Amino acid sequence: MLDIHSHFLPKMDDGSKSTEMSMEMLRTSRKQGVTTIVSTSHFYGDNESPEHFLKRRAHAVEKITPLLTDEEPEILLGAEVLYFPGMSHSESIPKLAIQGTDLILIEMPFITWSDRIFDELITLQYNFQLHIILAHVERYQAIQKRGIYERLFEQPFYFQCNAEAFTARRSRKLAMHMIDNRMLHFLGTDCHNTDHRPPNMEEAKKVVEKKLSPNEWLRLMQNSEALFEKHKL
Repeated sequence: MLDIHSHFLPKMDDGSKSTEMSMEMLRTSRKQGVTTIVSTSHFYGDNESPEHFLKRRAHAVEKITPLLTDEEPEILLGAEVLYFPGMSHSESIPKLAIQGTDLILIEMPFITWSDRIFDELITLQYNFQLHIILAHVERYQAIQKRGIYERLFEQPFYFQCNAEAFTARRSRKLAMHMIDNRMLHFLGTDCHNTDHRPPNMEEAKKVVEKKLSPNEWLRLMQNSEALFEKHKL
């Protein structure tokens, strides 16, 4: 299984606070069936340059590298890039794409989305030949205008839900609708720690298999992995 959204690198953001916690998160993920995990530490363009972020990330990777064994998933590096005006003209943005791919994970702002925001994202894709994955799309429905999801799904983007979307009552209906109607491209745990936001892919799997069928879960996993392979450079 592919977990395309996680925060396990130590002391990068509000995720893992130690190398010990990072290793526990990785091993828990592997026990739940995750074979590849993408590190997507938060990147805030208003506070930090991509170059400084990459230096911090490299340092965090150095901390866990000596501890890695065959008990952990394959690790790929990326970022969860918070949308900011002008990002489509930032020459450094492609450096934040997921390692070895032309995919980039974008976190949408928690405001009402304007035409300008959509235009910025489309321009970003065009300018740098990147393909955008919108992070945890289930989170935004409460603050958006009616019909925004219909418009969102018309855009040339990929969509990622958190595993929690299938277990939380407030988001389950939308998540089930997305998977049932072939709108969901990637799943991520968005794990941050080992207690209240731990790796939880196994919980999502149980819900999907119970509410829909084991075949639906398998189809989603296979399609996600195939799509990811398609975008490798």
